[in-house]
Amino acid sequence: MPFARRYGMRRRYFRGQRRSAAGQGGMRAEFSGNQQIIRHSVKNAANLDSIAIADGTAIALPLLVYTGDSNNSTSFKDQSIQATYAEGSRVNHIQNQMQITQADATKPNAAYIGFISVSFSDAMLDIPNMETNFANLIGVEASGSDFVSTINTDGQFFEGGLPSIEPQPLTINDYLKSPKLRHWIRGLARNRYTLYSGRPIISNQVMPVPLKNKRGQFGSAWFMVVMNESGALQGEDPGDGTSINLSMQSFFKEIPLQPAIVTP
Repeated sequence: MPFARRYGMRRRYFRGQRRSAAGQGGMRAEFSGNQQIIRHSVKNAANLDSIAIADGTAIALPLLVYTGDSNNSTSFKDQSIQATYAEGSRVNHIQNQMQITQADATKPNAAYIGFISVSFSDAMLDIPNMETNFANLIGVEASGSDFVSTINTDGQFFEGGLPSIEPQPLTINDYLKSPKLRHWIRGLARNRYTLYSGRPIISNQVMPVPLKNKRGQFGSAWFMVVMNESGALQGEDPGDGTSINLSMQSFFKEIPLQPAIVTP
């Protein structure tokens, strides 16, 4: 066997041996090393069956948001229905099931899908950033000297769970002409889908969590953005097109931070 191939095999082997237990375990795992996993099953953001998105608006649904709390119940400590995670916890992948349907199947609709990924240094330093950088799809609220993530700056905090969210005005023209929106809301113009004759958009995929959001820390959040831009496709003025309905279910396993072992 050539030396390069043999060396490559050995290098992969030792790299695997050095992996932390925090990164082990597939989507169906119940434990990571000797640490029990907290499994999250999240239905949208407000546990609704579907969310109506009017023409000329967009919504940011939370996939993973740091609140410092896993929001697992006292009865089922290994289960949670919130898209939140505790400080130091690790999330590697999120399984996402999404469906977008037409409110009126007699007219075609255009839907756009993108993502927002932020850490403290991206979003938490200045409240006005939420309008210029994120079109108010996400926001922050000041509470004394602390900043706490919230959605749509409606005064609802993430403490104890995520608040209800509402679509905000946004069009593809607004998005394309703003370099800040194009930087912070990734992939929105590239991921365009057309719905017609009642045919839905169905997605079922396991998505890797962005590196900046894998570890639970203050200011970390990851959102999926869905925008409805159907007016031009239907020959209507902006905002006069028909609505689309969005439903989403996500699953992920949270690996809590293991306490440091102190030897005497």
